[in-house]
Amino acid sequence: MLQKSSQSILLVLVSVIALFASHSDSFPLSTHKRWIIDEATGHRVKLTCVNWATHLQPMLAEGLDKQPLEHIVKHVVDQKFTCVRLTWATHMFTRYANQSVSYTLDSLDLQEVKENINKNNPFILKMNHVQAYEAVVDELGKQGVMVLIDNHVSHPNWCCNDDDDNGFFGDRHFNAKEWLQGLHLIAKHFHGKSEVVAIDLRNELHGPRQNERDWYNYVHQGAKTIHKANPDVLVLISGLNYDTDFTFLKKKPLKLNLNNKLVYESHLYSWSGVGTVKMGEVWTAQPVNRICAQTLQGVEERSGFLNEGNHQAPLFFTEFGLDVTAGGDDIGNRFLTCFMSYIVGRDLDWGLWALQGSYYLREGKLAVEESFGLLDANFQQIKYQELPQKFQLLQKKIQDPTSKLPKSYIMFHPQSGQCVQAKNSGLEHGNCEQSSLWDHAGDGAPIMLKGKSTCLKAVGDGLAPTLSSDCKSDQPSSWKFVSMSHLHLATLDQQGQLLCLDKESSNSTKIVTNKCICIEDDSECLDNPQSQWFTFATTNLA
Repeated sequence: MLQKSSQSILLVLVSVIALFASHSDSFPLSTHKRWIIDEATGHRVKLTCVNWATHLQPMLAEGLDKQPLEHIVKHVVDQKFTCVRLTWATHMFTRYANQSVSYTLDSLDLQEVKENINKNNPFILKMNHVQAYEAVVDELGKQGVMVLIDNHVSHPNWCCNDDDDNGFFGDRHFNAKEWLQGLHLIAKHFHGKSEVVAIDLRNELHGPRQNERDWYNYVHQGAKTIHKANPDVLVLISGLNYDTDFTFLKKKPLKLNLNNKLVYESHLYSWSGVGTVKMGEVWTAQPVNRICAQTLQGVEERSGFLNEGNHQAPLFFTEFGLDVTAGGDDIGNRFLTCFMSYIVGRDLDWGLWALQGSYYLREGKLAVEESFGLLDANFQQIKYQELPQKFQLLQKKIQDPTSKLPKSYIMFHPQSGQCVQAKNSGLEHGNCEQSSLWDHAGDGAPIMLKGKSTCLKAVGDGLAPTLSSDCKSDQPSSWKFVSMSHLHLATLDQQGQLLCLDKESSNSTKIVTNKCICIEDDSECLDNPQSQWFTFATTNLA
């Protein structure tokens, strides 16, 4: 019994050490073309993050009144995030660095919050704001989580609106000189902390003062300021229009030498590119294939191109998310299914908004619940129960520039977050750790099981496709992507009927072929076709 217990303890210790080593021992990070890599080995390090707000008026990481700090961080680890994008406000370091957390809570009349922090994290009340921020960073590092420091705003407040005077250089609450001072202070302060792997210049530049000339000027100054004070960290650079637009770099590339530390960051939500939150309703008011195609084309034109060409660099989607209350809203789920096909298809680094389930104080209101929050309002349980299955392939590194293995494809079903597996009985979707590997030479070619002489063959409407050795006939073993979204895999059956791969039902793992749903650009066709969406994710690690 004693020997068995000792072995169990040893296994736990080995697992903890391995987890910590896999994250923290990668420091410092660097870049190689479109990849973020371990500077020492050249191996890819994939950043899969969750955002944790610290930039609002209390200037304190949300939730410390609800749960002990280590418990909140454990949620991050348990959900397999490799990093946290920890927000901060410039004034935290330039004006309120020495002000105690206790004093700030008193000044905001947050007595109940203060009492509950005293119960769950009493040491925080004895700290100033810089010390409290560092305590969160330290706990993340202790549990093997990397940290991206995000300059979210200057004046501590909720972000963002076009008229918040907090959005662009020269705004009333965005003094460029003070911003540079803040970047210097925080970069210098965390120099040598291996868990801090990246610092960004600014979250979501926005508002009527935006212009390209000032962007180039201050991006150069800000990036150089961070790099000089802390040459080990990656420097993340955001675009214009709420961090959605880098199109101006096509005409005038950013000539900035940071010794392979430059990374671009972008954001995307259901309403991005179309205006306000309410404009996100296009996802249910218009054909989903059309809206998805337009969304991803817009992403490619505004930021996706940064991964390619002579000036290619890593592109990191540091914010996206959806309302996860009661399993998520229809608009958000449609958007997320579309965007996941893009993230997985390129194996990009990303950050989910948000960890926090509620706020101490947001826009003048107490204890506001975060509908996009991974955690519940008490920071006790995971509110987004679908995350482990939905995000399993997003969290997995499937490409590495140092790999010598040949490329193959994982067939991914973005609506479920699962991967296609070849079984004796046909195709199923399931855990991506057991996904089958495939070869597909392009539209009109067969889908071949990797390393085998068998291919996917349609049998008929409503029936499961089979694995056949007859792979030379034009149909029904010839497959192509159809629809504007380029996410329907279709073939002709023996009767000449166009059929698409489809998830059989919500409570089945079986994959069948059915009549294709809304593949023409028909404004009257508003059925949701996403059960029929599949994409090939390139991998060279299997």
